Amino acid sequence: MEGSNAVIDVFNTRENHTIAPLANNFHGYRIGAGKYSKYSIVELGFGNLISNQKSKNPNQLKESAEVVVNYMSATARAGLKPFPKHYFTMGAALHLGVQRIRYSFGGDYQTPVNTYVIAPEFYLDYAIRIKFLLKKSQRDKSYYLLRIRPYYQLHTYLESGAFERTLNQTPNVPSNAIEDDMSHFGFNISIAIPFISDSEREYLFAPNKKKAKKVKPQKEKPKGRL
Repeated sequence: MEGSNAVIDVFNTRENHTIAPLANNFHGYRIGAGKYSKYSIVELGFGNLISNQKSKNPNQLKESAEVVVNYMSATARAGLKPFPKHYFTMGAALHLGVQRIRYSFGGDYQTPVNTYVIAPEFYLDYAIRIKFLLKKSQRDKSYYLLRIRPYYQLHTYLESGAFERTLNQTPNVPSNAIEDDMSHFGFNISIAIPFISDSEREYLFAPNKKKAKKVKPQKEKPKGRL
């Protein structure tokens, strides 16, 4: 957020505030549901990333100022499992979301930047099976997955000129005069709850010849008379 940080620096100098730069401190959540098959994964999700920095000016009745940047998106994700017996996935996702820059200077929040975006994502996913969260009576059949997912998202440039125009009251600043790049990499650490037991999973990955085939009982043919 180099462009927005330059705007914040001008504001800090003029108003004697100490709002920290918006860098490397985004955090958030993501929730979703998916279908996990033998060779592939399909997921739908929703999440939000946010970064906010606050400042108080003790010389002006502890006047507060805050800048908030957030990225909210709905996601469709598909992955390929090259090793079906292992919890390893590689895949891609498409995010449909909105990027916002908001600020408050001694009053209500203003939203000078509100941009809708479509962002692709590429990721790897590795999971570890855990059972300590379950009751002892459930550990023989069920399990959770601790998923670790490094990813990279690609975004178009965010036009932040309106942030300069409203925060610093600078007239005639076009929206594309200042740009920020929200392309980023990160890690998702999550708990997945599979709706499948160990015995069902063993059956799923067993060779076809070892799977028991259900045979419908045949009706006895009526015997004819001589």
